[in-house]
Amino acid sequence: MKKQLNGLQLNRIYQRDCVEGMKMLPDNSIDLVIADPPYNLGNSGTKLDLKEMYGFNQFKEDWDKIDDFPTFNQAWINECYRVLKPGGSIMAYGTHHNLFLVGYLMGESSFTIRTKYEWKKKNPSPNRTGTAPHFATESIIWASKGDNKIYNLDYAKRINNNKNITNVFETSATPPREKKYGKFPCQKPLEVSIQLINLHSRPDQIVLIPFCGSGSEAVAAQMTGRNFITFERESQYIELANMRLDNTDELKDKLLHLI
Repeated sequence: MKKQLNGLQLNRIYQRDCVEGMKMLPDNSIDLVIADPPYNLGNSGTKLDLKEMYGFNQFKEDWDKIDDFPTFNQAWINECYRVLKPGGSIMAYGTHHNLFLVGYLMGESSFTIRTKYEWKKKNPSPNRTGTAPHFATESIIWASKGDNKIYNLDYAKRINNNKNITNVFETSATPPREKKYGKFPCQKPLEVSIQLINLHSRPDQIVLIPFCGSGSEAVAAQMTGRNFITFERESQYIELANMRLDNTDELKDKLLHLI
């Protein structure tokens, strides 16, 4: 029998808005949340070509144009807090476009902010105008529900020569082999997703992914022996994520040192 949570089947993608989907989940039922929400680049207010300057193309996507951005963020953050178990953690991606707002609203929702990870890209897109530095990082806020938390120090030492890691994940931008089945404009690398899941959850626990996108976090959960539940509105991204979930074995060899 397939695993379920309050009538929702685990380890599958549901086509629905994440706030509506999370309302179907019980209180205190999720062990870890990994959220890669829209950054709202589409409503940044700039007339400059962001793709030319920074390599961003998310701003051309309808889902990345949100008029009432604070209300949008408060809604999904509140639901994440409700469904997360006491002692569970949330990881929330962002850049300067959304990070400060999301961090503030997480505090307003009673999350305990723990630290901020940085994903440093070895090969960032250049700033072609020369008016600012090359934009080489994205941040990940780590917060927990209550005073307790999971941080698997043994895993941190295993992947870092028996020493605790720093808060910086340094990788190349998402490699072409992870885009074999299609492209998503803000796809995160499996290398980062696997480490976050292994650091902040345990095998067989449930990872909630409110914004599925191309499915990187779902694939990482599957690879690391966790259950997941995730939501996505766009059918083309669901198809992409499902193809990736059906073909994880071909990537495992390159990531075994992290799994």
